[in-house]
Amino acid sequence: MAAVMMNGVGPDGAMKPNLDQKLNNHGGDTKAISSSEIVQQQTPARSLQSDNPLRMNDLPDEIVHITENFLSLNQLLSRLAQRSHNELEDTIRSLAKKPLPMPPMLNGNADHNTIEDLSNENLDKKVTLLKFAQEQHAKWVKALVITDWSKKASTLSKLIDLKVHMHTQMEKYDFVLDRMMHNKRNLAYARLPSPDLKTALEVLANGDAPWMPDLGYIPPPEMSPEDQLKWLEDLDTLLSLRLTIDDHDKIPYHFRNYRIGSGRVTFIVKGEFEVDLTIADDDPEKQYWFIDFRFLFRPAPPGLSENLRMYLELKVNEVLGAEGLAGCYKYLHELVLTHKINELRRQAMELSVGRWVDALNVERLNRSLAVQYWTSRYPAKAPNAPKSWMIIGVHSAAPSGGLRATAPTSRLALRWFRDNQEVKDIEIPLDEADLSMERILKDVIGRHTQHILTLMHTGLRNKPRFVNKEDHLVLELSRKQPSESLLTMQLTKLDSMVVRVDQIGGTFAVQPRTRPMPMAESNLNTPGRDPVAVIGWVRNTFAMEELVRRGKSQGWVVGKPPVKPDDLRNILSNREQTDAMAWFRKQGWRPQFYVLAHLSMSGDQWWLIELTTPNSNSAASTAGGIRIRTHVQLQFASKQAIMESPSFFSDLNYFTSAMISKMRDLRELHSRRINHIDQPCIRPGLSSNIRMPTIFIRTSEVLPSLSGKGSLGRWAADEVRLSVANVQSSSSTEVDRRGENRSALSTRMDSRIVIASEARLRVLDKSKFRQLSSRVDRDVAFNHKTGEFVLQLRSELGETMIDKLISRLQTIERLYEFLGSISRAPRGVQCETVTLRRVVFTYSDLPQPVSEELAALQPPTKRWKVVLDFADPRTVKLVLEKNNPHIRAVDMLQTLANSPRGLERLPFYLPTTLAVYRALDSISDAWLQLQVSRKGTFEIFTKNIDLATIRYDLPGPQARRLTLDVKLVSRRGELSWHVKRTDAEPNKSNDEFSRVLKEVWNTKSPNWKSLSTSACGPASAGVEELLKGIDKAVRTLLESPPLVLQQQQQRQPVVQPGQQPQVQNQANGVMNRGPQRPGLPGAGGLGAQMRQKQVPQAPMGNHVVDLT
Repeated sequence: MAAVMMNGVGPDGAMKPNLDQKLNNHGGDTKAISSSEIVQQQTPARSLQSDNPLRMNDLPDEIVHITENFLSLNQLLSRLAQRSHNELEDTIRSLAKKPLPMPPMLNGNADHNTIEDLSNENLDKKVTLLKFAQEQHAKWVKALVITDWSKKASTLSKLIDLKVHMHTQMEKYDFVLDRMMHNKRNLAYARLPSPDLKTALEVLANGDAPWMPDLGYIPPPEMSPEDQLKWLEDLDTLLSLRLTIDDHDKIPYHFRNYRIGSGRVTFIVKGEFEVDLTIADDDPEKQYWFIDFRFLFRPAPPGLSENLRMYLELKVNEVLGAEGLAGCYKYLHELVLTHKINELRRQAMELSVGRWVDALNVERLNRSLAVQYWTSRYPAKAPNAPKSWMIIGVHSAAPSGGLRATAPTSRLALRWFRDNQEVKDIEIPLDEADLSMERILKDVIGRHTQHILTLMHTGLRNKPRFVNKEDHLVLELSRKQPSESLLTMQLTKLDSMVVRVDQIGGTFAVQPRTRPMPMAESNLNTPGRDPVAVIGWVRNTFAMEELVRRGKSQGWVVGKPPVKPDDLRNILSNREQTDAMAWFRKQGWRPQFYVLAHLSMSGDQWWLIELTTPNSNSAASTAGGIRIRTHVQLQFASKQAIMESPSFFSDLNYFTSAMISKMRDLRELHSRRINHIDQPCIRPGLSSNIRMPTIFIRTSEVLPSLSGKGSLGRWAADEVRLSVANVQSSSSTEVDRRGENRSALSTRMDSRIVIASEARLRVLDKSKFRQLSSRVDRDVAFNHKTGEFVLQLRSELGETMIDKLISRLQTIERLYEFLGSISRAPRGVQCETVTLRRVVFTYSDLPQPVSEELAALQPPTKRWKVVLDFADPRTVKLVLEKNNPHIRAVDMLQTLANSPRGLERLPFYLPTTLAVYRALDSISDAWLQLQVSRKGTFEIFTKNIDLATIRYDLPGPQARRLTLDVKLVSRRGELSWHVKRTDAEPNKSNDEFSRVLKEVWNTKSPNWKSLSTSACGPASAGVEELLKGIDKAVRTLLESPPLVLQQQQQRQPVVQPGQQPQVQNQANGVMNRGPQRPGLPGAGGLGAQMRQKQVPQAPMGNHVVDLT
């Protein structure tokens, strides 16, 4: 392949430019390279030498073979072809952007043949196309010439090598001559006069030479420090007098700030300079003289160089002599301004080769400085791309409009050109005391960034989405740090789009770096694109991708549009190109139902679409035959919450399933002729605040007692609200019952869908249900604040909820009846827990009528717990706690609870009989040790809950037995326990029991009443004291037993160790209560079972007046 020398020597001997470098620099200027630099850049490794030591051009070794910047002909033609193709594309695009000529219309019809189009638009296009053809023709003609020259490449290569060698030798001759002349000029300063060695030796030897001339000068007298200080003080006084009196009107305005000291006056111009002046004569007409000068801005040199000091001293003294203080200020002020501009230019040049490389273009314009920023914002192929720059120069401060400032003076000023337009309504301040080109750049770029982001923010803020505050749009601006200025737009609940402008390059930067963001960033950086439209497209695309991802994860299928776009014109009238649209369908739905999601900057819309079902045997079964049958826009109470709810698609599923369930319930209510109202309501539990269908049912037509005709009266409001609370597949029903999140449920398709509805019933009197807990049952709750029952009902999709609702309402009505009986019971009964399955209450003794002082001193009474278990709907199970005195009558209490109106009578009997059963337990425990020592026996026979028989058996020659009945009776409207003997008529003369009981019967006690042969105690603690008194009297007979009984005990055989007498075993079997467990009959043990067999149970309710 032939090679073309692109950096060789032309026919005129000049070096040819580097075409590769010119192409790479996009048409930039090529730096001229001297021949000496070319020679120094040659390396043997780049030569066309091969392993053969002979040179290809047959030249001697002294002549260097030139191979630098050689380009193959193939590469040259390929690059030229590629460049021609690119320019052709640019030309076609530019022609397409030009407006089309309007053809003349004939009778309203433009489709007819006309003469040649000579409009300006058409001629402009032809000129552009012809200019392109001429330029390309010239380039390819040059390529043809180069191709012909390539055939003589070897000869031309030798010629180039010889020309370069000769040119190098000529440069060496010129360099030697120039160096000789330069040395000759420098030797002129090295000349010295001939030394006077004679005079020098005389002076060094004797200190003086007689032949040296004496000018006769009289040396001034030496000044002491006191004289010097006085001289300086006198000079300060003269300066003060001159500036105060003589030159007061001549001092420039900016020299008003000065200080006097050390024989000089220092004029201070803030932010610019300090100058020290003095006087050499006390004549006020004489001039001031320059002493020193200092800069008062940063950065500045710490001091003046000797040459600059000499120049300033000469120039300032000259100005002071000609123009005075005013001229001195003007000269130094202009000098400082020029120095500041040079300092800013130096900083700008450092920035252009440092952090801001390829982003700044610095140019000096006489006494001004021009700095173009964001040079790489637009591609180089965009010829009409706007540019932005600023010019820093000296403003003359000349008055405009006839107004004159107090002290006009020149100053530094900045002119800002933004996108080829000068910004005149904004004045950018400059800190002249602290010069920083980077800070000025950041200030200007910060304002430019603010302008760009503000335009974008204004365009987006006018969109309906942000006018209605559906999404957040935040603009943050910072002039000091343009990189901190950003525009934040909400995409979803957790994701936002952040748009920044690079302070160095001026390009847009978009975060986060997710899938649509790089394309959006490229579109924003493309000239001619509308940033508002690009950002709107990003929001809609990103939000739709998020919706599709979430929908697929929750069992929704996203498919292609089932209808043509023309069919959506009636639904989506304001559709734009930046909008996003998707068709959703739930797994298990019928194929004709879809949910259409349309996202736009005008607002998101959701539609429930029902399509026609074409006949499979007809030609309409194709996609073209499907049409939209019904479309309903889904109204959300809060559009802002659509994208924020994590369960949005679950809520959509709830809404559609709730509509089906509502239709079935309305049909059932209509068949039963129950009045109802259908009204959609907002359900707070759904994050998207969908208006769920709700049915309000007339309660009095379901429960006749609420009509006011029953014994209970109206206890609840005449309205039940029924709404759908949850929708789930049958496989996940048990999961939801355990309280797990419904978003984590399985999304597999299941034909069985369970609908969980919620019914709310409000009671009229909340105080009657104060004993209820908040969680009445597993699926029933009660709100004490609002007085509402919340019922959870479940059924499969398509089944009615009305039957279950009526059953639950009847259960609540029975609970209301039981709570009413508890409230009418004695004060000793209190409820602890009340549910539909379990009731727990406590009871204690009946309160005694005592004064408040005595009641406060009495210890708290023991309360006993009773549990009523309603788990089995056929029977009620009664459970007592351990050591309860009523355990011996638990079977009777169980029978009472399951009898008609038994639950109403149970709270009455328990506190009334507590004192009696507690006394019997106490007496039984006291006789336990006596029975073990065979001193007597004590037995209890419970015949009824309000009737018990106790029997004493004492040892002796004859059987001694005492039987007493303890029965609850009513006397004159008051309840009391009647204790009397029920054994055979005893022999009064020999009966020991009559003798000891007579003392009890005749005892006057405030706690019981004596009845001659019996006693009567109140149903409180009085009967307990009576029974204990009888027991104490009977046990007195054990202290002195009969003599016959002692003799029998002496004749009784000795009991071996480990052996227990039979009597003791019998006593234990009768009196030992054994382990007491709730639900076991009697007092426990074999003796209790024997007693129950011996004494038959009597029917209840025969002894006590029914007080209920």
